[in-house]
Amino acid sequence: MSNMKNMQNQLDEQQRQDAVYEAAMASVRRSQRAREAGGYAVMSAAMGYGESAMGKGWFSKINHAAKLFCIAAAFIIPNALIVYLVF
Repeated sequence: MSNMKNMQNQLDEQQRQDAVYEAAMASVRRSQRAREAGGYAVMSAAMGYGESAMGKGWFSKINHAAKLFCIAAAFIIPNALIVYLVF
């Protein structure tokens, strides 16, 4: 009789371990799915930005002005720094 109780304890422990393992694996799958969804969101945003920046709307004009501002800043700021330090 003692052997049967021992076997029942082992079966209960195995079921508990199986449940814990399944819960852990489900958590890993959820984490992987969330990471994959984040990647899709980033690519969707980048593609949406690229399409809207190349169009003819107001966003395209703002994007072009921002590019020109950055180019001008790249030329002016180093020169202004040298003038400030030398003179």
